Amino acid sequence: MNWLDTDKERLMRRCYELAVSAGRKGHDTFGALLAHDGKILEEAENTADYEKGIFGHAEFNLVNKCANRYSDDVLRESVLFTSCAPCERCLGAIASLGIQTVVCGVSYRAFCRLLPFDYVPVDREGLLMQLGIRMKLIESVLEEEGMHAFEWWGGEWRPLDELIAEMDEIKKNQRKETE
Repeated sequence: MNWLDTDKERLMRRCYELAVSAGRKGHDTFGALLAHDGKILEEAENTADYEKGIFGHAEFNLVNKCANRYSDDVLRESVLFTSCAPCERCLGAIASLGIQTVVCGVSYRAFCRLLPFDYVPVDREGLLMQLGIRMKLIESVLEEEGMHAFEWWGGEWRPLDELIAEMDEIKKNQRKETE
């Protein structure tokens, strides 16, 4: 058994703590960390400010902390943990460091329950492979726990069921408009 098997849940819970911390500060609830041999090297929270046009996703912030700080070997052997499956922009940033394993708490499918559009499956690993980038995405680690981190989205606590119901209503209205 390797360290990833034994430490995956502990490290994911830390990502969820970082996500809630970001949410309590008024940001979107995302957290990420980089681990090597089970030890946390760096952590980051979401600091995006959409009004100012500041990207600030947790994974992107983490990549910026790690760039030019760790050797290629350490980065290749490390695992990036993130509270939620990363956007494509963040995947590109992660790939730029040579990180080959990303562990996501909340999957792309589950996160779409909180977005105003439906889930569309995309083979991200396959697309990256076409570009010569090897990356393994491991999703749904303590996913139900991670979904509750979104209750702090934007600095105000709201029950998860309420957030999902609100998005379901938006999706339903969008479908009516297109009929």
